[in-house]
Amino acid sequence: MVERVRDYFILIGHGWICPDCRLRLLTEPETILIGHKVSDEERECILTLTDESFGTMMTLAAATGLSVDDLRLAIDHPRSRLRHLGVNKRRR
Repeated sequence: MVERVRDYFILIGHGWICPDCRLRLLTEPETILIGHKVSDEERECILTLTDESFGTMMTLAAATGLSVDDLRLAIDHPRSRLRHLGVNKRRR
């Protein structure tokens, strides 16, 4: 069975890739977090991120508590690449 990638990784990974979603993550974090499973610690970390946090991968890794390797995995994950933040899947 494949281990599910934590939503925190997806939020951070997509924020690195997409400037529009990064802006929303920084300006509307509570809205973006709706429906995502993140710990209290991860939520607090997201709430303290700034535009400077996304300056380099090293800076982002330090700001998020992720290793650079985990950050690379998050950025390269298909879910990070395929869906914008705050977009809900259409229900049938």
